[in-house]
Amino acid sequence: MSDLINEIKTTRKKLGFSGSDARIADLSVLTPLQQALRLATLREFQAKKVKKFVKKQVTQLNTKRRISEGIKFLFDEHGQPSANMPIEDIIEERKQIEYQIRWFEAMTIEFRNRLVKIKEIEDYALDLIGQDLSED
Repeated sequence: MSDLINEIKTTRKKLGFSGSDARIADLSVLTPLQQALRLATLREFQAKKVKKFVKKQVTQLNTKRRISEGIKFLFDEHGQPSANMPIEDIIEERKQIEYQIRWFEAMTIEFRNRLVKIKEIEDYALDLIGQDLSED
């Protein structure tokens, strides 16, 4: 099996140059249009990579901020746990969190219902396209 893979690798014609400037010794063999396209592709790839990294970091920061805001009521203004927190405050916070959970569950159900409807419309549209293509 590995002999077959090695044979394919050695006999396969390369599509073209790829990679960064450090891996390509001579870019002068490329036409100006190919050089411009290569540069644009590299920039787009790097921009997408940075965008994905920043998005991940922002998501983590937002999650950590929401968690800290959620437990903030347990601590006083100096960041120390309260010695005698009233049970009413704890109950109120629990009720608030339960309400938020119910709200998220309702939103999830609504989004699922919308997704089912959209999938039905998409399937119907694809069936119509298939019928049109079979008639031609």
